[in-house]
Order: sequence, then structure tokens, then C-alpha cells
Amino acid sequence: MTPTPPYEAPTSDSVLLSFDGRVLEVFGYVDAARYHIWEEPRIEFGSGRFRRLTIAVRSPGRRHTMPYDEHRLPGLRALADVLARSVAERRQP
Repeated sequence: MTPTPPYEAPTSDSVLLSFDGRVLEVFGYVDAARYHIWEEPRIEFGSGRFRRLTIAVRSPGRRHTMPYDEHRLPGLRALADVLARSVAERRQP
């Protein structure tokens, strides 16, 4: 069982990711976005000169990419781990 929600991690001074155990929400980047756990959202981290993360879901074509501040990466990785565990727990019978 994952720890008690909500889990929050800022990507920058103006963008926040929040996961309550059922819905991953993005606040402050253009508009709010919601990804329900049944969509099997995952956070992927890109490498290279520009630090970007992508929220992808099971359905092809639905992706949300945004920059993140390097010093925020540990918190973002922790949130990604909680999200991945929650998706895996949902898949179990």
C-alpha cells in the first residue's frame, strides 16, 4: 500500500503536479490537466540539454510535456514512483 496522499511536487515556481491516489493533476502550465488512475498515467524524464518531463497515458497520442527545474528532480522522481506503484496496485486483482 502506498503512503497517504496527497503527493505534490512542483516542476518550477509556477507549475505543480499533485496526485491524490486517484487523479494526477497539473496546475499552472497553460491550464489544469487531469489524468485518472484508470488511464495508467506515467511520468517520463527526458535527457539532454533541456530538462523536460512527459506525462503519458495508456492511450496513444495523449501526452503532456513540460520543462522542470533541475533542483526539483528528486521530488518529481518520488512522485513518479508513487504514481507507478499506484498504477501497478490498481492492475492487481
